[in-house]
Amino acid sequence: MQETVASALAQLARLDPRAARLAENALASITGGSSLQDLTQRAVQEFCWYVLPVRFGGETGERMLTAQSLGRLFSLLDLDRYAAICSSATTRAVLDAHSGGYDSGLAAYQRAMRASGVEPPDLPELTWGASLGSAEIEASRAVSAALELAIAAGDVRPGTRGWRSEQERFTHAFLTQPDPQGRSRLDRIREERARGWLGSPSHPHRQRLWPLLGRLIGGAEVPQDAAEALAPVRRLLDFADEGIGLTQIGYISPSVVRELCAEFDWATSPSPPRSETDAMQLIVLNKLLRGMRAVRRSGRRLVLTRRGRHLRSDDRALWRAVAENVLDAEGFTQASAETLLGLLLLRTPRATGSHARAEAVGIGAEARKVLADAGWGDDGGLPEAGRFQSALLHLTWLMETLGFARRGDLVAEEGCPDLSRSGQAFALTALHLSATAPPAAL
Repeated sequence: MQETVASALAQLARLDPRAARLAENALASITGGSSLQDLTQRAVQEFCWYVLPVRFGGETGERMLTAQSLGRLFSLLDLDRYAAICSSATTRAVLDAHSGGYDSGLAAYQRAMRASGVEPPDLPELTWGASLGSAEIEASRAVSAALELAIAAGDVRPGTRGWRSEQERFTHAFLTQPDPQGRSRLDRIREERARGWLGSPSHPHRQRLWPLLGRLIGGAEVPQDAAEALAPVRRLLDFADEGIGLTQIGYISPSVVRELCAEFDWATSPSPPRSETDAMQLIVLNKLLRGMRAVRRSGRRLVLTRRGRHLRSDDRALWRAVAENVLDAEGFTQASAETLLGLLLLRTPRATGSHARAEAVGIGAEARKVLADAGWGDDGGLPEAGRFQSALLHLTWLMETLGFARRGDLVAEEGCPDLSRSGQAFALTALHLSATAPPAAL
């Protein structure tokens, strides 16, 4: 193969020595000395649309000359698709955009990469990270190469109607295809991320959750009773679809409060409630929907957003969004929520009735001990109980409202509270989504 490249360069040099030099330098930049067999469309596009304008000097005309010289070399090597990229109007447009500054050039590069079809798309089950581990890098490259072949075969046709859906279906099938050991590339990405999440030196409380590794990787299926559990959330979305009247200071209309409390038989103090502040269930649901960006305030009304309308029509998406929101926190609140949910999963399921095992330490006490060992203690001891309970107030209210908790206070210092089956699935989904989310860029 190297002899073929050398022969093509010699042929180009006889026709245009400068073009040959430019093409040779460009090809070396793309391949890094690797075989031409490893060359991909994505690599060619990244060179022409990002590496060339950012790392090579010169004006747009000079950069375009380099790209065209590389294209001439590709033509001599019978790599006509790659040659077309180098001399395309897209390449010229992206190079022109870079002449206006880095930000405009970067935006043009990203648009062109997405439009080409070989850039792996985000999926509901996977958002590609900015800081990639080795498994994710390998999977991204493999997906891109497979998409290139699918495009060449006409199975994915960028620019045609519905092509992005077809690209996503192809990517999902490719990533979830098991290898001879029964593991898919998606499994490997999730394991890599989950191990990094558990082992994060910035979050030492997660060390206690290592026994959950396998479950964090796999996650949980949406339970059959998910729609029943999320009925209060969906009902509030129904009201928001019509527009919920707000009081002068922004609380939900008392008539809506009373109707929802009666419909779900919520205990309030006083009863019947006079306002939203009398019903902790509505306080937490209102906060939840705002945090999910499912509702917004419009004058004196609370209305659905576009995202809210989508979630209202899709049980699986709603389940995922609610689970994702409960760990959307920082600092002590985040550490407390992760620790509580993890310990609850470690303790359940277990025997019930007369065969139930009595826990020597309450869930709240154990969680505070884990947090203290991780550096979240107060005055060298355990985190103060009131501080711990306050950090978890909205989480525990939500889980009680949705029927996920049973047998006692979720942050009890004594006793054995645990989770219903749907509560276990919810807690595992929340931790799975957090552990397998894209890690923050360094």
